[in-house]
Amino acid sequence: MDISVELDPDPDDLDLIEAGVRRAADAAARLPPDQDLAVFVRVDGQILAGLTGWTWGDCCELQNLWVADDLRGRGLGTALMEAAENEARQRGCTTIVIFAHSFQPHELYSRLGYDVVARIGDFPTGSDALWMVKRLDAAE
Repeated sequence: MDISVELDPDPDDLDLIEAGVRRAADAAARLPPDQDLAVFVRVDGQILAGLTGWTWGDCCELQNLWVADDLRGRGLGTALMEAAENEARQRGCTTIVIFAHSFQPHELYSRLGYDVVARIGDFPTGSDALWMVKRLDAAE
């Protein structure tokens, strides 16, 4: 048996670990498997902005929000977030969480009704890590 630290792990190896964690979590929580969530802005098939995350039971985690540099400030981030929230509602979610850093667009999340529920200072040094949450109202 070998234990190794790998600086450039094979993506398939990372997927194997993630799948194992997901299976164990599904079994422990007695919930159906989680489901990926992705929203994209495409022009001629090219992705210019997107948001990724997942839903599981009645919760959703949004993990990555990206808009091409030359398209920022045009409302695409808001549109992506609103589309993700609508899809989360359709899937029966009542809560969305986001983990962000203070140098990321946390002001956007705040404007959309997300509250900071935890902050870790200097993670990394000079930045704060933020856990943000929003409760979804099915009537919205």
